[in-house]
Amino acid sequence: MEAEFPTTVTLRTFVRVRRARPRTPLVIALHGMGMTARTFERWLEPAFAAGDQSWWIPQGILPREEPERRVGHAWYVFDGDQERLKESMDAARAYLVGLTELALRALQPTRVAILGFSQGAYLGSYLALSRPDLYGAVVCCCGRPKTEFVADLGGARGVSVLVQTGAEDAAMPPEVLARGVEPLKAAGVPVTERAYPGGHRLTPEMAADAARFLA
Repeated sequence: MEAEFPTTVTLRTFVRVRRARPRTPLVIALHGMGMTARTFERWLEPAFAAGDQSWWIPQGILPREEPERRVGHAWYVFDGDQERLKESMDAARAYLVGLTELALRALQPTRVAILGFSQGAYLGSYLALSRPDLYGAVVCCCGRPKTEFVADLGGARGVSVLVQTGAEDAAMPPEVLARGVEPLKAAGVPVTERAYPGGHRLTPEMAADAARFLA
C-alpha cells in the first residue's frame, strides 16, 4: 500500500485489512514494540469474531532490530528524553492521521476508533485524544494514556476511553496507570478501567471485550 501526504513525504507502508466494509465502524489497531501487523492480526482474531467493525492494522513505521536479528517494528523511539519522544510520536501521529484520512475517503466509515497495545496504546491514546475530530473512542491495552502530550484534554470529552490491564502486568503497576487515567477523569473524559487475568499481553478476553466496547 502506498500513501501520499502533503508537501513532504511519500511512504510505502504495510497495512493488514480485515472486513473493509464501507459505511461501518472502522478500528485502526496499533501493535506493540517489536511486533508486526501480521502477528497482531492473529492476536485480534477474537475481536473480529465479537464485532462487525472493519479493521485496519498498520505496521509500525520504524524497523526494530537487535544484534544479529530483526525483531519487528516500532512506532516511535524512546530513550528517556520526553522532548525527543514527543517529536518521534508526532511523526507517527502524522502518518496515522494521513492513513485515517485515506480510510475516510475510501470507506466513509460511520466512525473511527483506535485500539493500541503497549507502545501502540501510548501512541493511540495521544492520537485519539489530540484529534477528537477524527476519533470517537480509544482502547489502551497494557499501556497508559499519554495525557501529558495532549494540549487540550477538555476538548476530548467526546472520546470514549477503555483502559485494559493484566492483573499480573509488572510493566503497568497502578501508580503508572494512574498518571494517565487521573488527568482524563479530571478533564471529564469518559474513561472505563478493566483488569483481566494475565500479564503484558492482549488476551482473547481483552480483544473480544474491546470489540464490544467499540461497537
